[in-house]
Amino acid sequence: MIINQRSQVGIFGESDNTFQVQIDANDSLVISATGYARKKICFKDSSGTEFHPIIKLHRLSYNLNEVTVKRQKELKQIDEDIKKLGYQKKDYKLTGVDAWQSPITALYQTFSRKERSKRALAELINNDNRRNIIRDLLSMYSSSDLIRMPESQYDDFIDYLHLDDETLKMMSDYDMAVFIRDRYIVYMSNKKFTE
Repeated sequence: MIINQRSQVGIFGESDNTFQVQIDANDSLVISATGYARKKICFKDSSGTEFHPIIKLHRLSYNLNEVTVKRQKELKQIDEDIKKLGYQKKDYKLTGVDAWQSPITALYQTFSRKERSKRALAELINNDNRRNIIRDLLSMYSSSDLIRMPESQYDDFIDYLHLDDETLKMMSDYDMAVFIRDRYIVYMSNKKFTE
């Protein structure tokens, strides 16, 4: 694109990057192309009536911070993840062991540091999965303008919601959306009040 700054008239260059333009002695041309820095050429002190300059534009370069692009989960996938939630202590104990028949095994599973660590780890993993599911819901609701919350506030809001597995499983998609919207309104009004 070649623009005469005085007259504000612009033209496009040819496919071979050449152009012809008539200008007055005091005119200045601004030449720009996508991905290149603009260049301004002034003809004020030029002598002669015809010019054939070669004008080189410098390619623009940007240093961008690294970004992570996440694909937003669909509601169906979130629903399937919610169904998988749950931590049952009995899943981490040997089945069919009767404390009366094998008291040592029962005591080991109940009080062993290793067995308690397994159960604690399983519970932590389940809690992380629940938080991730709620983050996915918040991301979906934010993109559909149900709520307007930056991702940096998700963790605080998740703590505020204090949702457990059973509540997530019990609510329909509509009930969940209404619940989170209503809690979001209260959360934001409390936040404004405390600031």
